[in-house]
Amino acid sequence: MSTLARAWTFAAVLALVAGCGGDAADEPAEDGDATTETTEAGDGGEMGAPTDAPSDAVASGRAVFVTNCATCHGEDGRGNGPAAVGLEPPPADLTDGTWTTGDGSLAAIHNVIQNGSPGTAMISWQGTLTESQIAALAEFVHSMGGGR
Repeated sequence: MSTLARAWTFAAVLALVAGCGGDAADEPAEDGDATTETTEAGDGGEMGAPTDAPSDAVASGRAVFVTNCATCHGEDGRGNGPAAVGLEPPPADLTDGTWTTGDGSLAAIHNVIQNGSPGTAMISWQGTLTESQIAALAEFVHSMGGGR
């Protein structure tokens, strides 16, 4: 399958997942109105949460991640989500400190979320997520252990 065909397949899967029914708690949060499904330190959560209590931005970012990113990156951020099958290159493992685009800094992660990553299935979320959601999501991804 060509890269373009894979990208369109990914986009179709993403659209289906995003369009699936659910209640308001499943929707991305509006600016300043984040749903927080925090994983407290030491509770055995899967999300690669920071070792101390999460900041509001990290907690908000986790909610955005679960709703929008876990489909490809997996709930644990290791690139093992259900839509990852067949993507080439596979989605990034956000916990291993290896970056396809950028250096893993908070600014670079924000840039990738906002603009996508050329040569991969990582789309631009600008226009889909609000700026505050992108900022919170970048904080969360950075906290997963791969950020520098």
